[in-house]
Amino acid sequence: MIIKILVNSLIGNVFPGSIDASNESTNSTKMYKLFESTIEIIGPENVVQIVTNNASENVKEGSMMMVFKKAIRIHFYISQRPLLLNLMRKFTKERNLVKPSKTRFATTFLTLRAMYIQRKNLRTLVLSTEWTSSKFAKETLGKEVANLIISAHFWDDVVRALTVCGPLKVLRLVDGEKKPPMSYIYEAMDRAKETIARGFRGVKKKYEKLFEIIDARWSDQLYQPLHAAGHVLNP
Repeated sequence: MIIKILVNSLIGNVFPGSIDASNESTNSTKMYKLFESTIEIIGPENVVQIVTNNASENVKEGSMMMVFKKAIRIHFYISQRPLLLNLMRKFTKERNLVKPSKTRFATTFLTLRAMYIQRKNLRTLVLSTEWTSSKFAKETLGKEVANLIISAHFWDDVVRALTVCGPLKVLRLVDGEKKPPMSYIYEAMDRAKETIARGFRGVKKKYEKLFEIIDARWSDQLYQPLHAAGHVLNP
């Protein structure tokens, strides 16, 4: 695992170096020492913000992670078989499922949404004579993919995942380079939670566990008093 260090300034991005952490764990103490040494090199007076990549831990709930894994399995199975990929495009009117974006989180969300939009066409595909008469319908993984696509429970989980992850796209603010996010992220997180609550029609038991996860993540790693100050001082 390579930890890359990037410094953003008014003149652009600078790459001071990287660290090979393949043979050791990256716990909080080691990461702190890395930050501290980097800040000393740059000069503490020159540092106004530190941004770390923790996208893989943004979604902690096991069931939601399973939704993404199942969706990835469906996409991987189709995309790795040219004949099946062409067959899928026939049913989706030449629409693909992958929606690339600047961040992995957004790409995953957009791909899941594209898959949901095409759910009826995907169902029609696996129920068609073209599918049932093909070798794909006889493969173990092909049967698993078909069962997922026709499963109402799977698509219910997809809707739930989209309801939660859609508003959390505000986290892309910290990846932007057009403006510093310090004075916007506090309000953005509040609005994201309000949108999630509305998505579940205000039924608290459907989202209270999710809010516990979001709040724990926000309080332990993302929130700093400077966020609140930036929120208050933002004109």
